[in-house]
Amino acid sequence: MGLSLSFIATRGPDALAALGLAASGEPFGGEPVPPPEDFIAFDLGGWRFFMSEDHRFASRERVVAASQGGSALGVYLEEHVMVSGAFGAEEGRLVWSVQHDPEHGLEHLDIWGEPPAALEGIRDQLLAELQTLEDTDTLFNVPVDLAATICSFDPNAFSGEVEMMGLKVVRKDLMKLRDPALSADLRDPGGIAPADEAPRPGFLARLFDRR
Repeated sequence: MGLSLSFIATRGPDALAALGLAASGEPFGGEPVPPPEDFIAFDLGGWRFFMSEDHRFASRERVVAASQGGSALGVYLEEHVMVSGAFGAEEGRLVWSVQHDPEHGLEHLDIWGEPPAALEGIRDQLLAELQTLEDTDTLFNVPVDLAATICSFDPNAFSGEVEMMGLKVVRKDLMKLRDPALSADLRDPGGIAPADEAPRPGFLARLFDRR
């Protein structure tokens, strides 16, 4: 079906302001997957979910911002290019991340920090499935399945209705969207800035470098 979405699930203070969003109207019922509006919020299983049809919404910065005074979990998936990821943060600090990008191979997983213990079993199971299902990107599901062990929500399997609230952007400066970088591409995966490119030595420097 080519699903593309991301969500941030929080426990703690309301994270609307930290995400630069506000309610846009009255609550309404329906299925949250795929999101019926650009941004929605709903409560499920003791978590508050903020969801977007844009997979770039669940960035490290937003997950960290949403975790102030509590905890937050971010998940993104883009089935058109089969990239996915999950981030966990506590009290304004990124704790772990697990991401998959098939450009680095079907077995690729970029793991940083201290992810939940369930990761090992999920990874082993999907690796085993990869051996029997040729050319099927089973590890795409690892971040999503891992997040589901925490917040009990899997957008690939959820088939119920919830009461939702449409959201609007009220802080455009907090809503800059960009593709989530792999942790391996960052100087400090727990921070929010990509690693600075080391300046390439000039021709003469390379020519006389005798190391």
